[in-house]
Amino acid sequence: MAEHVIHIDWKKNGEFSHEGYERRHDIAFQSEVRIPAGGAGNTFGADPEQMLAAAMASCHMQTFLALAAKKRLVVESYRDEASAELAQRDDGKFWVSRLTLKPRVAFSGEKLPDNAAIQAMHDKAHQHCFIANSVLCDVVVEPQLS
Repeated sequence: MAEHVIHIDWKKNGEFSHEGYERRHDIAFQSEVRIPAGGAGNTFGADPEQMLAAAMASCHMQTFLALAAKKRLVVESYRDEASAELAQRDDGKFWVSRLTLKPRVAFSGEKLPDNAAIQAMHDKAHQHCFIANSVLCDVVVEPQLS
């Protein structure tokens, strides 16, 4: 088993009440890697829904790159525009109902995959992505093919 640990650091700043409180906090991934974070819709850092989309996109990318490397393909660049969509359930609670990935991959070298092969690699990457296998919401992968 592998354990992946992060550290959250939040401090009260100003009033703390039912009417409002500071939402800014830092997340440390390693001793030298920290990001500012906050609640949904903030303008100063990542929000939890964005971080879930980022985790999904990063995991999918890492799995895709591993598949490409095994096929002896040369990936020059990989870009994605991922999003997390919120919805309200029948019981009134909100949840991330859909994560959408829109990866665009550029290859170089003598061996270039066609669109069908790229789609198949994304399908396989999705099937083997740890984060995709860990969530209940719909995950949609829409490769941006040429």
